[in-house]
Amino acid sequence: MEVIEVKDRGQQKQFLDFRRKLYKESSLYVDNNLFLIQELFAGKTSFVNDKEIYAFNVKDSNNIVCQGIVVYASDLSDYIQLCFFESLEGQDEAAKLLVDKAIEIGKKHNCKKLVIGLNGHVNYGLGLLCDHYDEKNTFSSAANPKFYNDYFDKMDLEKVYLCTYRSVTDHTRIERYASLLRKIKKNYEFRSFDKKRFDEYSKIYTDLNNQAFEGHRYYYKRNYKEDKEMLKELFLFMKEDSLIFAFKDGQPVGFVMWYPDYNELAKGGEVFGARHFFRNIFMGRKIKYGKLMEYGVLPQHRKSGLVMGLLDQVYISMQGHGIQNLVSSWVLEENADSNSVCQALCDEKYKRYVVYEKEI
Repeated sequence: MEVIEVKDRGQQKQFLDFRRKLYKESSLYVDNNLFLIQELFAGKTSFVNDKEIYAFNVKDSNNIVCQGIVVYASDLSDYIQLCFFESLEGQDEAAKLLVDKAIEIGKKHNCKKLVIGLNGHVNYGLGLLCDHYDEKNTFSSAANPKFYNDYFDKMDLEKVYLCTYRSVTDHTRIERYASLLRKIKKNYEFRSFDKKRFDEYSKIYTDLNNQAFEGHRYYYKRNYKEDKEMLKELFLFMKEDSLIFAFKDGQPVGFVMWYPDYNELAKGGEVFGARHFFRNIFMGRKIKYGKLMEYGVLPQHRKSGLVMGLLDQVYISMQGHGIQNLVSSWVLEENADSNSVCQALCDEKYKRYVVYEKEI
C-alpha cells in the first residue's frame, strides 16, 4: 500500500473518478464539492494563489482505496488541513497513511496541529457528519458514512463538535420579539444584494465577514477576489434576497445569507451541477427547505438584537418563495450566542458534525 501524490492530469482523473464512483454507488449523498476540486486541479480559482495544496491517492495493488487533499494556508499557519477525505470501507491502514502524510507536510511548514474536516476555509465546509448517516445531505453540507468517523476515532484525536438546527418557518416564534423588531427596523435599514452593483456588494460581504468572524475558530481573512468568485457561482442559483445586509447610518454593519436547499433538486449519488439549475428554472421543482447558511454582525452592534432583525428578514424572504421549513448550517457547539439564537427560533437540534484535531 502506498500514498501517491496527484500531479498530472491522468492522476487527477483517477482521483475524480474514484470520488464519482463512491457517490454513485452510495445512491444517497449529493456531491457538492466535485466542481470545487476540479477548479483546484485546473488552477481556475484564486483560492489556490496563496496556499500550498497537495492531493493524494492511497493505492493498494494499483487500486485507489482512499484519498484526500492536504492544504497549508499561510493565514491559518498553525494548522495543516486534511480536506475532502474519501475512502472505501475497511481501509484503516490507508486512512492512517494519509493522516501521517498530512502530518509530515505540516511539520515541514512548522504547523502546530492537524485538522481533519476543514475544507481549505470554513466557507467551503467544516466537519464530518457523525449522525443521521441515512439521510441525503443538504446543499453544501458534509456527507459521509459512519466508517469514516470510525477511522479517525481509532487514532485518538481531539474532537470539536458542531450541530445544526431545523424548524418550520413559523413566524410566530419571532413575533414574540415584536417590540424588539420594531426598534430594530427604526434603527437599521435592510437591503438585499444588488447584482447590478455586484463588485460593491461583494466587497461589503467580504469586509463584514472579516470583521464579524475575527477570532472565530478556524476562520481566516478572505480577499475580494475569492468571495467574488464564490458569490458569482452561488448567484447562478440564489436570488438577490438570499443575501441581506443591515445598514446603520448608511454603513454596513451585518449580513445574513440563506438559500433554498438545492440538493432537493438532485438525486442521491449525483454530482450537483448545471442540470439541477435547469430543473429549478424550467421544470418548476418546488423546494421544501431553506438553508440558513451564515450571519455576521459587527461586535459593536451585537447587543442591539440586530441578529433577530436579520433572521426576521430571512423568514419574510423564505415565505415569499413558498418555502415553509428551515435548516441551519453548522454551529460550533462552543458558540453559546449562536446556539441560543437557534434554540429560541428552531424546533430542534438536527444533525451533528465533528472536526478532528491532533497536535504535531
